[in-house]
Amino acid sequence: MTLSSSAPPSPPAEAPGARPRVLGRYDTGRPGPTVVCIGALHGNEPAGLSAISRVLARLRADDVPLRGRIVGVSGNRRALAEGRRFVDRDLNRRWTPENIARIAQGTVETAEDQETRELLAVFLPLLRHGPVSFIDLHSTSSLSTPFSCMADVLRNRPLALALPIPVVLGLEEVIEGSMLGYLCDLGHVGVAVEGGQHDDPRTIDFHESALLLMLVAAGSLEPRHVPDLAAHRARLAAGGDGMPAVCEIRHRHVVRSEDEPFVMAPGFVNFQIVERGQVVADDRRGPVRMPETGLMMLPRYQGQGDDGFFVARPVTRNALRLSAALRTLRLDVLVPYLPGVSRDPNRADHFIADPAIARVAVKEVFHLFGYRHERAQAEQLVFSRRSPAARPVLPAELAPLLRASEESTEG
Repeated sequence: MTLSSSAPPSPPAEAPGARPRVLGRYDTGRPGPTVVCIGALHGNEPAGLSAISRVLARLRADDVPLRGRIVGVSGNRRALAEGRRFVDRDLNRRWTPENIARIAQGTVETAEDQETRELLAVFLPLLRHGPVSFIDLHSTSSLSTPFSCMADVLRNRPLALALPIPVVLGLEEVIEGSMLGYLCDLGHVGVAVEGGQHDDPRTIDFHESALLLMLVAAGSLEPRHVPDLAAHRARLAAGGDGMPAVCEIRHRHVVRSEDEPFVMAPGFVNFQIVERGQVVADDRRGPVRMPETGLMMLPRYQGQGDDGFFVARPVTRNALRLSAALRTLRLDVLVPYLPGVSRDPNRADHFIADPAIARVAVKEVFHLFGYRHERAQAEQLVFSRRSPAARPVLPAELAPLLRASEESTEG
């Protein structure tokens, strides 16, 4: 069977609080990849859930011979019920090894801790049985063309680059505790898709198109099973004309409690070119100016969150090709020989760069070799290698939840 070119009637609308943790599963028993689709990790972003439900309904209605399995998951259910980004803490900033260890031990301090624990209970049985591809669907408070975000590891590129929309690199370097960042550090695939503005009905359509294209790219679906695949590609491509194909985050403006009220100046949209020094917002201290000329990304036109805005700049396709070649050829063995660079004596996969010596394009060079920038250590820069493949053994912080999962299965 193939997917019909038009979706079946949508299921009746339900109250947001009624959303189950697992929206649905589709598995025909054929071997293939495991794909987990998450919507509403922020409670004021429900469009992803509607798109996931729509795709699952189409697959079932047409009895599509899927390879592998798809699991649809609701993110922050309590915040979703309240129509808020989060209840106590941003759920997409809680995924650090330290927080996961605390939550796994049973110390649940916030509503988002409980959400994290429940999400891990869904993920763990899947993580134990091989690589998983995670697709995280989001929306924005400002007008926006669709775009994707990924950590720049080679395994993420086939899914992200399968979409005819801009790809944003480096968000995981400037925000701590993102869900996909944690899962990618375990060696799995993780791509986020920003489908458009929260309340724009087209956002659901964009998410649906992105899901179908990525399921084909992942090998879950064959193109012949999606007869309107070209239409879905065209739908996404139409919004990206004139946008950079790839860009990287250069700066994050953090909003602290003492800065509130933080108010973005009206009218900014994603990928808008803004000049250095231009006033883009106001906070308690006064005008907030653009720190460098670049592309405005994710301006905060909502009440919650500590991300005021981000600044990005374009990256050429040639840079991506070069980085792929360097990593494939394992030329990262040259990293210790770079001027001003030394290996961290306590962590084998970390390097320390002295900016007094390594002055030219340090971050860019490390990015080419597949390393990411971490927080500065004293006056030095720290870079760590992104995990090249899924770990055969789950990290120690997950052990209590893993034992609980095994005991419930045996029971």
